[in-house]
Amino acid sequence: MIKKLKTLLLCVLVTGFISNNYAQEATSQEQAKNIAHKMFVDLDNLDYDAILDMTHPKVFDLVPKDQMKTMIKSMFEGNEEFAIEIPKGIPEYKLSDVFKGKKNNLEYAFVSYDMNMKMTFNNEEFDDEGKEMMTGIMKSQGMEVDFVSNNTMKVLMKDRMTILLKEDATKNEWVMINYDPDSPLFYQILSTELLEKAKEYNQNLLLDSKKKSDN
Repeated sequence: MIKKLKTLLLCVLVTGFISNNYAQEATSQEQAKNIAHKMFVDLDNLDYDAILDMTHPKVFDLVPKDQMKTMIKSMFEGNEEFAIEIPKGIPEYKLSDVFKGKKNNLEYAFVSYDMNMKMTFNNEEFDDEGKEMMTGIMKSQGMEVDFVSNNTMKVLMKDRMTILLKEDATKNEWVMINYDPDSPLFYQILSTELLEKAKEYNQNLLLDSKKKSDN
């Protein structure tokens, strides 16, 4: 189940794309701000085609576009096992400065936010022992769980992070990919330089969150 949930998150926010309709004189920071907002709008509208249109082309070398669309749609609209519901509205988020890479005209920024969802299991219910076990498993994945019934739970994923980038490989167009260091797909798409910077930024993000919770 955890694997399926992580797959969903990867599909929903795995990548993004911004067109060249924005004025060329717009700064990189302004462009990053626009693409960050677009990401959350498309997710809020559950616009599957827009989500796929935002996808980094390298993703489709690994997962066919039709297959990904079917996966995303079935999870949000429900399948035999479970359904996901994300609250309407755009969450509060923080956008970093835009950084320049050393190679391939790379520019990138980071978007951090908390993500809420409700997950309903269609063919499974949990007793008290099962709920306790599931809560522990989800906590180990950085997720807070609150069961609202024997088959439905609210999930809070704190300090999620999305990477915005553009480089030669994207034809200098902004794309997005969800930060997921446990995913092989993540490592096949990004450069070593960006992977290292993303790891550092994410660790600092988690440390700052820990400091706030301790105060």
